[in-house]
Amino acid sequence: MDHLSLFWVSPNRDKYLKAIETDFFQRVYRSLKDGTLELPPIPDVVVKLQQACNQPNTTVRDVATLLLDDATLTAAVIRSANSAVFSPRNNRPCHDINMAVSRLGIQRVLGIATAHAIQTLKTNSPFSKECNALLKKSATASREFGSTMALLCQKVRSYDDENLHLEVEKSLLIGLLADIGIYSAVKAFHNYTEEGHYLDFEIASHVFFTVSREASRFILKSWGFDLDFVEVSLNRRIRKANEDVSYLDIAKMANHLLMFRAKDEDINEHEVEITLAGAEALYELSNLEEKDFRHQLTNIIDNCGF
Repeated sequence: MDHLSLFWVSPNRDKYLKAIETDFFQRVYRSLKDGTLELPPIPDVVVKLQQACNQPNTTVRDVATLLLDDATLTAAVIRSANSAVFSPRNNRPCHDINMAVSRLGIQRVLGIATAHAIQTLKTNSPFSKECNALLKKSATASREFGSTMALLCQKVRSYDDENLHLEVEKSLLIGLLADIGIYSAVKAFHNYTEEGHYLDFEIASHVFFTVSREASRFILKSWGFDLDFVEVSLNRRIRKANEDVSYLDIAKMANHLLMFRAKDEDINEHEVEITLAGAEALYELSNLEEKDFRHQLTNIIDNCGF
């Protein structure tokens, strides 16, 4: 299967080989190995949140106080706290940021804030027309992928109560951040061309495809996200397999479902291992009318403040 976060790219072997032979590829690859790849420039509030959320003594009040410095982010967290996805068991409306953080939990707030920051970066990037178009495409695909993961997670849980360890809201955030490395790869290309170098954009896009998995892993680990996020960004299991359905399994099913609905010819080469509950969920969503499927995806993403 192609890299999940860039599943719209059809790798061309010749261009792939040309890409990894370029000076630009070597530069990005070295920065990943050296740990010097430039992280996406997220707002100061989100940086402070990441630092705070990874400290064991951080309290709900600490996180809420930080959020108050960004009205847009505060509103988004409150919307998420009131959504059916992030807070399915609460009927009481939440209007206070302290209550919202308490309801969502500190780590979930961190995921929401980071996902908002990355979506904003992708849709308001200061690069070339081609780079901006690719990042906007990435933002759209991430929203589709994340909401498809959330929808599948919902269905799998409904078919088998042994999968209640899977969280619908976490599936959404994992999908939204799966291709987080693409921004840093594009930024590196921008810096490369600003220095006076030239590289055909189509070849450069294959460099993005090649390095984005490792770039995503580097960023997610730097920002304190757990292995569920990292495994999906890499499209590879890191921990030993167990009998439970993992978020990586949900991601692979989501990719398969999107390929099926898009009538992608490569689906014949795409293998995915699924449980009975996963098969039932895929069957149900595969047979939805396109309008109904899109409506369900839109509901998930809109209701969560994204």
